[in-house]
Amino acid sequence: MRKDFFRVKEINSRLIRITDVADTHMYLVLGDNESALLDTGVGVGDLRDLVKKLTDKPVKVLITHGHIDHAMGAGQFEKVYMNKKDHDLYIEHSDPDIRVRYIHGVLFGDPENPETAFVTKEMLQQPKPISEFHPMNYGDCFDLGGITIKALDGHGHTPGCTIFLIPELRMLLTGDACNPFTFLFDESCPSVTEYREMLLNLKKETDGAYDKILLNHGGDLEEPLKLIDSVIDVCDDILNGNTADEPFTGFHGETVNVAKAMILDMETGYFRRTDGKVGNVVYNPSNVR
Repeated sequence: MRKDFFRVKEINSRLIRITDVADTHMYLVLGDNESALLDTGVGVGDLRDLVKKLTDKPVKVLITHGHIDHAMGAGQFEKVYMNKKDHDLYIEHSDPDIRVRYIHGVLFGDPENPETAFVTKEMLQQPKPISEFHPMNYGDCFDLGGITIKALDGHGHTPGCTIFLIPELRMLLTGDACNPFTFLFDESCPSVTEYREMLLNLKKETDGAYDKILLNHGGDLEEPLKLIDSVIDVCDDILNGNTADEPFTGFHGETVNVAKAMILDMETGYFRRTDGKVGNVVYNPSNVR
C-alpha cells in the first residue's frame, strides 16, 4: 500500500506546508506555546501522526471552509475551529462516496489518475461530529506565542469561508476564497456583487500587512500583491459584461462561466489566464447582481 500520503516543505522556521494525496496544501504554524494547523485536507493518511513529528507543542486546527478537500481530516484532532456558516456544507461533504469520487478525480481532474485511484472508502478518516467543532468568527485572533493568526471575512466561495492573516510572517492565506481560479458558482455562493464587496473590505483591512499570499492549491504566486486587485478587476468586468465567459462544468454537472480566457498549464496541472494576469472567477451568470 502507498505510504507517501503527504509531502512536507519547510517555508521558514515558523511555517511548514503539508500537501496531501489530492494536492491540497495545509499549513502548520509553529508558535512558542502552541501550533496551529490551517486545514486538514481530504482525510486520507495519518495527518495527526505527521503533525506530531513536526511539532511537540499542543495543536489547534483552524479550518478555512467546510469543503471535501479542506476539512475532512478534522476528525483526527481534538480542538478544531470552523465558522458555523459552513456546518451544513461540511456535513454534506462528509459523505464517503462523494469524498472518494473527488479524490479519484471524477468531479475535477483525471478520473483514472493512478496517484489517487488506490484510495478506497475504508481508507478515509472518520469525519468529526459537527457538535465537536469550536466556533470561529471573523475577527478572532489566535495567539500561539510569538506569532498570531487573525481570522478574516472571506465569504463567497462558501458562506463561512475564512482567510487567515499571520502578521508576524507578513503572510495572508487566501486559500480558495481568492485565488487564480476562484469558484463562485455553487448554490450557497453570494452574488458577484456581494463577493466584490467582500474583496474590497479585505483589501482595506490587509493593505500593507502582507508580502506573500498562501494558497491551498497550485504553486506560489510570483506577484502576490496583485491577486486581490486582479480578482476585484475580474468582478468589475463581469458586472460590466467585459468577459470571455468560457463554459465550465460545475459541481453538479451544470454549465457555468469562466470570466477570463484560460489554458491548462501542463507543467503545474492548474489553469492560468492566457493574458498572463493572475486572477479569475468561475461564476453563475444568473447570480451576478
